[in-house]
Formats: sequence, C-alpha cells, structure tokens
Amino acid sequence: MNVEKLEHSRKKVVFDVTAEEFNTALDKAFGVCNAKVTIKGFRKGHAPRSVYEKNYGVESLYDEALNVILNAKAQEIYADKELAKEIVGPFEPNFEGNEKLEQGKPFKVSLSFDVYPEVNLPQYKGIECAKPVLEATDEEVTKAIKQLQSNDASMQPKAEQVIASGDYANFDFVGTVDGVEFPGGKAENYELEIGSGQFIPGFEDQMIGMKAEEVKDINVTFPENYGEKSLAGKAAVFKVTVHEVKNKVYPELTDEYVKGLKIKGVETVAELKANKKAELEASKAQSERDRQADEIINKILDNAVVDMPVSLEQERINQIRAQYENQAKMYNLPFETFLSLMNITKEKFNEDTEKQGKRQALFNVVVSKIIEVENLTPTKEELEAKALKDAEAAKSTKEAMMQKNVSRYYSDIAYTKVVDFLISNAKLV
Repeated sequence: MNVEKLEHSRKKVVFDVTAEEFNTALDKAFGVCNAKVTIKGFRKGHAPRSVYEKNYGVESLYDEALNVILNAKAQEIYADKELAKEIVGPFEPNFEGNEKLEQGKPFKVSLSFDVYPEVNLPQYKGIECAKPVLEATDEEVTKAIKQLQSNDASMQPKAEQVIASGDYANFDFVGTVDGVEFPGGKAENYELEIGSGQFIPGFEDQMIGMKAEEVKDINVTFPENYGEKSLAGKAAVFKVTVHEVKNKVYPELTDEYVKGLKIKGVETVAELKANKKAELEASKAQSERDRQADEIINKILDNAVVDMPVSLEQERINQIRAQYENQAKMYNLPFETFLSLMNITKEKFNEDTEKQGKRQALFNVVVSKIIEVENLTPTKEELEAKALKDAEAAKSTKEAMMQKNVSRYYSDIAYTKVVDFLISNAKLV
C-alpha cells in the first residue's frame, strides 16, 4: 500500500494486485454474475464456469472482479486507523497503468479520497476590532417609547391640511403607462404614511406640499427589478386626488399612562425610560458582540492558509441548496418560481450558494482548529447542563434531550466559547 499526497487535501493509495488475487476475485465475480443469467440447459445461476465463459467470455467478469478487489483494498485503508481518521468524502477508484487488464497478469489499482485539511492559523489573538457602542441615546429611548405609545395613538385631522413628511394622507390614485391603466394601479381612499417608502421611489416625495382636495399628476419610473415584469423599468403617471391629511396623536406620557401599560416593576415615566434604556442596551450588547465576532472571524478566515478539499466544500454547498429547495416544497412551489419570488436568477443563486458554501466550510475547519489549539472543546458537564435546561422547559428528560440535540449543543457551546475567547483577546480600537 503506497500512499501519495495530492493537491487540494487529497491522498491516493496505490495497491499492487497479484495474478492470484485477481483469480480469487474472478471466482467471486463469477458467483455474482452467473446468478443474474440463464443459460439454456441449466437452471438460473447453476451453469458451470466453463459454460458461462463460453457464452459471455471471462472479460464479462472483470468489472465485478475489480469491485471485489477495490472493496478489499478500501478495507485495508480503513484498517490503518491513523489514515482512516483523515478520510472525508467518497473513494475514487482508478486502474493504474496503460496495460490492458488480463487474467493471469498482475496490475495496480488506486483509491483517491479527500482528507481533512491541514490548517495553518494566522495570528488570531490581538486582532484589531472596533470598540462596541453600548449606550442607548436619549433619542433612541424616546423613539422606543413612541413605538410603545403608537399602540394607543389615534389618527386626527391635521389643522393645516398640507402634506408634510410623516403625515398620513387619504387619497385616490389612478396609474397609467403610455396613457393606459394597468392592473393594480388604481385605488380609492388609500391611506399612506408619507415618507414610509411603501410606494415607488419618488412618489411620496412628490406628494409633500399637496393640500386636501388637490389633484396632481405624479411622474415616476418603476424600478428595473420590479416584481411585475411587464412594468419593470417603465415610466408611469399617477393621477392623485388628496382627500384628507391626518396626524398620529400619541397619548400624553404621564405616570398614570405608564401604570396602565402594566409593565412589571415600571410605574413612572422615569422607570419606563430606565426600562427601555436597559432593553436597548441589552440588545446593543448582543448585536455588538455579533458584529465583533463577524469582524474578527472574517479577518482570521481571510488570512488562514487551508488547502480545502472539494468534498467538504461541496457538502456545505449541497446543504445550503437543500435548505432553499425544502422551503420551496413547503410553499408547494417549483424551485425556479421560488427563486423568482426572491428576485434572484438560478445562475445567481448557484453562484452565491457556491461562494457561501465554500466560506462556511472554511469557517468550520478554521474554528475547529482554534478549538483544538486553545482546548475549547465543550465538556460533558456543559453539554448536560444545556440538555437539562431544555428538558425542564420541554418537560422531558436530560437523557432524551442529549440524544436528540447533542450535535447542536456541541456546536452552540463551542461557538460561544470561541467567540468569547477571540473577543477577550482582541485589541479594541
């Protein structure tokens, strides 16, 4: 057994096959092939080998004999425990040499396969990363409270019936392209928040300054990627008739109003502001942690030296593609239709999926290497603690949760430990 290293983290094992080995394999191949044929004068599978070879030739046994030999050689590879641990992906068999396969003569065969790649990590401690911004501003707190109050807000006619950004307009519209109305381009008493960006770009901007009962032609162009292909990229005219301009009137922010919200531990305006500030800062802490992790990990991936095997990349590409195909099946849609609703061509999807799959495969091997080097492997106690927490929530047992979710627990805990390690060792700038 001769092991050769190939590029892209592949190895090839070349085997010498003796004439005796080939003859033994031919004997086994005859048993398989003879069972599939019926020869006149004999029950199926019971013809002597001499009769079989007279009808079909010994060469008809060669393919099956090669299968017998290759299976035996694969078992020899797996018997080498160190080599077997490296294998990823399927075996690729080859007949070595230019000589014709012939009974009574020795020959060489090979099995090629991908192996787990060597990972040369770049510097991963002390990576520069932007400092997190964790404090919530007064403006952000006010906006959060406004969103809370919006549940109790009411629409009131605006004193001055002139549209400004943020106002709500009630209006009729009729759209035409080349003077012809198109389906879906007409509505009466439509209510729209001006500046919300719900309509075609430029539409809402041109409504600013219009007054109640005013009629105006608004000229816009449908985006090139507009969902309705017959309108994409075309110029349109919308005849707009404004009926009324409204404001959203929020309830007064008082201690009494706050009490009515029935938020645990919050009864005053000051307590509500503190509550919202804490919520915002908790959310910022998580999003900033995610941002830092992405920033640091992407720098590591960009500088890691890994000769990635194709099978690991293809496995991840296939998994991503399968996720989208399953979504299409859930909606009972052909895959091409599903992609069109996502506003993406099949070619672009394949291109993006390949890029994403390769990056994720690289991420997996690089992070695994950091886990190994820094001894960040999840412990049994950590896995069981997570299983116990889930078991309590699901009214199940720790053992059942471990059996069902141990791979996910391992991935989640390992990733958390890696992120904690990288951020704690980063250089904040």
